[in-house]
Amino acid sequence: MLYTKNKNLTDTSTQTIVEIPSGYVAHWNMAFIANLHNSTNSITLFVDKPSPTEDVYIYNGTNVSSKENLLIDGNAVFVLQPGDIIKASTSGSGNVEVVVTFDLLEAPVVLNNFNGS
Repeated sequence: MLYTKNKNLTDTSTQTIVEIPSGYVAHWNMAFIANLHNSTNSITLFVDKPSPTEDVYIYNGTNVSSKENLLIDGNAVFVLQPGDIIKASTSGSGNVEVVVTFDLLEAPVVLNNFNGS
């Protein structure tokens, strides 16, 4: 089932957009970031992976001009595992809207790590 979650960022703290629950995987295929403020701000959007896996940065300090937006529109799909958390932050206080859409599916019983074991 498709879900859309959003968060309005008004300060520089890192905010959780969504955490993938236990027993599910998500196919994340849309991200929309709109700078609704009167000055340029930068956005960091990433997937916080459970340790020891490295975080995955989608945008890392990417500038968004005033009244402009960024869009990942379905040409890319990120597969998220249980416990993965989509997070976002901005470099300055303002008014930045972050919207993500993903397909939440029951996780397979067996996960293949493709490492030969």
